[in-house]
Amino acid sequence: MSILIIGANGGVGSKLVDQLTEEGKTFTAGVRKEDQKAALEEKGIKSLLIDVEKDDIDTLKDKVKGFEKVIFSVGSGGSTGADKTITVDLDGAIKTIEASKIAGIQRYIMVSTYDSRREAFEASGDLKPYTIVKHYADEYLKNSGLTYSIIHPGVLLDEPGTGKIDVGAFFEGRGSIPREDVASVLKEVAQEDGEDNQEFQIVQGETDIKEAIAQI
Repeated sequence: MSILIIGANGGVGSKLVDQLTEEGKTFTAGVRKEDQKAALEEKGIKSLLIDVEKDDIDTLKDKVKGFEKVIFSVGSGGSTGADKTITVDLDGAIKTIEASKIAGIQRYIMVSTYDSRREAFEASGDLKPYTIVKHYADEYLKNSGLTYSIIHPGVLLDEPGTGKIDVGAFFEGRGSIPREDVASVLKEVAQEDGEDNQEFQIVQGETDIKEAIAQI
């Protein structure tokens, strides 16, 4: 199984890199900057320069070619404006989806926002532009013809993972989840071989992650 993690230097992506490395899994870490690539390679981690904002579809197609699964864990960040949200979280996602179609990727795994449904637009407050962008990126993926998994994590926490989650579609209210546990979910989803499409929310809970994902 060959996996490309796009956004491997992010809060969730970096934890996924650590977990896959610890388990000796085959993967490539996709990062945007030369210094990030060099730092990974110093640790013996295979890496690839990939910039979803600047690379066109043809370039991205060549970069994703040969992988079986693509994980999109990219975000423009909370300190950027709506322009970056559009170019990274929407157009960047769509370009990688199109590139993955051309390259024959087996599964595309998207890290989304907690609730990207249209019904969530008004309730998302200051995050409304981001929620709208994620809605259309998710819908584009669902209509792409690719086999997909869309993961909707609760509020992301910088604390140790518990290894336990609740899975649903869709919860009332808004739960939270450590980034480490989101990475563990991505790891389990990436190791599945099924051809079914998946979309689900995850928050801290009571079920072991492996068991919870197996039941989806």
